[in-house]
Amino acid sequence: MSSQTRLSLLACHTNENLLGTVFLYPLPDKIGHVWPALRQEYRGITGSDANLPYAGLLTVLRATGYTCADLYPASKTDPPKFLATSRPLDRDDLHAAIVLWEQALLQTDADRFSFAYQSQIADLIAGTAPEQTPLWEQFTGDGACIDAPGWAWRAASWAVASQLATRPWEIDGRDVRFRPDLAGCLQVWDPDLLWKNTWGAAYGDGGTAETADEDDPAWKTRIHYATLRLEVAVASHPGLRSPIATVQPRVSRLSNTLKSARTAWFAPRAPKGPLIKLELGGRGEHTHLDHTTRLVLDAWTRLHGESVFPRTADETEFLSPSACDLSGTPGTLRALIPFAGTFSIGKGDGMHSRRELARWASDALGQPLLRTHQIAGRPFGSRRTTTDGRDSILLDDPRLGEIIAAAGRQRLRFLILYRHQSERTRMQRLLAYHFNRPDLAAAGMPENTTVALNGHVEAFLQPADDLLRHGDHHGQRPALARQLQGLDAPDDTRLLALCETEYDAKAWTRQRRVSRKPDATVANPYDLDAKPHAVRELARLGVLTQFLTPHKPGRRNPRKKARDITTALDQLGSELAGDHRGHMAVADLHRTAGLVHPRLTDALTYGPNGLKEPLVHVGIHLREQRGQRRGPATEPPRLMWTLVALVPRGGGLWQTLAYLRDEDSPGGTWLDYATANTLHRARRLPDGRRRDAQLPRSIDRALFDLGNHAGTATGYIVYVSGDQARSIWPLLANRHLGRIPKSDGTLDERPALPGFTLPASQRPRAVVRVTASSEHVASPALVERLGHTDESTAEIQERKLATGVFLMEGTTSTFILCNLPQQYTGSSRYARAGEKYTRWASTSAEEQAETWYSHTATEISVLHLPDGHAPLTYGLAAARLCDHALHFNYRTRYPAPIHLGIQMDKNHWEYRRTVDADTEAED
Repeated sequence: MSSQTRLSLLACHTNENLLGTVFLYPLPDKIGHVWPALRQEYRGITGSDANLPYAGLLTVLRATGYTCADLYPASKTDPPKFLATSRPLDRDDLHAAIVLWEQALLQTDADRFSFAYQSQIADLIAGTAPEQTPLWEQFTGDGACIDAPGWAWRAASWAVASQLATRPWEIDGRDVRFRPDLAGCLQVWDPDLLWKNTWGAAYGDGGTAETADEDDPAWKTRIHYATLRLEVAVASHPGLRSPIATVQPRVSRLSNTLKSARTAWFAPRAPKGPLIKLELGGRGEHTHLDHTTRLVLDAWTRLHGESVFPRTADETEFLSPSACDLSGTPGTLRALIPFAGTFSIGKGDGMHSRRELARWASDALGQPLLRTHQIAGRPFGSRRTTTDGRDSILLDDPRLGEIIAAAGRQRLRFLILYRHQSERTRMQRLLAYHFNRPDLAAAGMPENTTVALNGHVEAFLQPADDLLRHGDHHGQRPALARQLQGLDAPDDTRLLALCETEYDAKAWTRQRRVSRKPDATVANPYDLDAKPHAVRELARLGVLTQFLTPHKPGRRNPRKKARDITTALDQLGSELAGDHRGHMAVADLHRTAGLVHPRLTDALTYGPNGLKEPLVHVGIHLREQRGQRRGPATEPPRLMWTLVALVPRGGGLWQTLAYLRDEDSPGGTWLDYATANTLHRARRLPDGRRRDAQLPRSIDRALFDLGNHAGTATGYIVYVSGDQARSIWPLLANRHLGRIPKSDGTLDERPALPGFTLPASQRPRAVVRVTASSEHVASPALVERLGHTDESTAEIQERKLATGVFLMEGTTSTFILCNLPQQYTGSSRYARAGEKYTRWASTSAEEQAETWYSHTATEISVLHLPDGHAPLTYGLAAARLCDHALHFNYRTRYPAPIHLGIQMDKNHWEYRRTVDADTEAED
């Protein structure tokens, strides 16, 4: 009898009957004359240089006709050619909606709005007879994947969401019904099915919490609500020739106010009508409706006589205080909490919910789930392990000197910079523990003196109060950095700094919010932060920094057994066991220094499908950072891109290289990872945009130059993030899969894949796309064990857990790396909340306040490989580079070369640390 593990994802196949038909309104040729005339008038009134803003019109049509609606093609200059809807629109409603939209965008006074307004565009569009056609016919594919115009994907998502909305989800004795919104998503709207809790419920042990509403005396007893929301999307999947409908569950926490919210929903009086999604901008008292949303609500009110907000004199600018109040039981208007922090309802819906959602979705749609079959399990070879936070495998290795030398220097010097004696003692003990010198922890280390930790590493302790103290004395920090001692290290010594800092994310967020008020008397704490300035100034002196926040002892886990203490090192380790921040800071310094343990070789070559030849592993990371758009200090967008390469050096040793771009030219230089980090932090992030035509050519030049550093390697593999770079190279997009590039490596006049414009001998051995975000990868749901007694009979047993590499059905080169979150594998009280029941079945307030974990998935697609080679070999290498974190105990979201590039970016002093401050509170 043979057995196999099957993993089903929370995604279903689709067919022609499920997607149904659409109605196409072909716009007459005359629209090409009327549209530009209206656009010119609109531009003259508003000063805009864009196309007509018809998003508001489409939203009104969707809400009025209970339909998906799109004008296609979307263009910044040209008029659309047709209107697509999922059901026919009433001609009078269509004409009225366009009439109101046109008057609104021309900023007609409210008391002058009229349905008798003469609109040529309304006459032309409303006078068009729709053509009914199967939506399935819009999906085509000449390559290895399906393709369709954008409106067809949205119409398909609408069709699937509408079908799901008709079927209640029977769970825990409840009939859970979902209400669709205009974005094609589903939401639990019934107040009786919302989850609720208080801010203080998570602290039943008598502890305290710091939240955004801490100043409100009722914050501990105020009831807060959360709802289950399903993001439904139909999309392509690599290697499959039919659309796939994915369902992504979210636990969305609802706000007591519209102030600072970004997304809200309004429920029309019609009980079956879709929820109208509202977009907002501004903060606090200046919260206002987005321009498109304002047009939508104005048209909606006039068409249906149903007002969302009470009319006020200043409604065109800011919302009235009464409109912002959403306290009490959620009603017809609801908003998401717009910031991250500690909430009364934790994130996640749990594994049991996802299993049952998968079954419900499959039954409701009448379609099978998307399935995968396990082809490689764990272990993947040697992984990083620690003893009470210490990486003994790395630090006790007799080849440590060779590992440091492979990273570019012969020795390491740690500068220990502190402000308080308690933190000095803490950092001293951490280094003494990690480098097996418990005697130094007991006897202490002298200041301003080089202290040898072992034959290759030394420490230098000194106070640096003024340099590290937060404040507005930034102009003095360059001189203060130059005054430090220990900077005069020999050329063969790498300088690293472990620095004390004070940082409380919650307190700083509150103060930052208060500082933005017009009458604020406090400064933005980020403007006073010493860290970015110290990072820059020390980098200019050749020092890489790592900051360490104060240690906050946590509660001891009573289930964890105490380790036997037989040596002084064991005793020191037990005393420092709870200082996770300290241990991770030391590990991150090892990462910054470029240290790679030889166990990486064992991990990559492990098993029959491992890589047996020496290859360079290159990761491409890129990120576009929006420039500041408010205030006097406006700035252009910045583009961070870098390549990080893991290069085999023989004897199991590895060198980490990073590509550093020149500041004033498109070229750059390969340097060891630590040196590239140092120079990168010493200057500003470069300007640029993701769509710069020179970007892929510059990356190809960097890959060509890599050949001078490859040593004995026989080739290189390129790993690219599908979340970050899908739009840069054509063959990274699903719709182009299977197409053959030209002989010069281009496709549609663009480089097809990284390195493809190089000569054939210089191109990558393989190109692997790794996608980790939930926006592109379906969630794991059902785990089943198939026991085959003969060719026709299979015994199916449901399992709870699955880890390893799974091959997607119907494909040969697309894999799913299924993982368990680190917290789920822990032993805390609520680590496995939601494993056997849903949130509706939980009666514990403390449990509801915790995050409920589920399996996570990483998609690995081998897009290019040599003829005759097995895709599994390269897919497995990517999985092992995710699973085999170099300096952390657990996996990383992306393979190690990409992860190193991401960390290099995040460590820059100009990295937008508050970039997610306005994100909404949901998982």
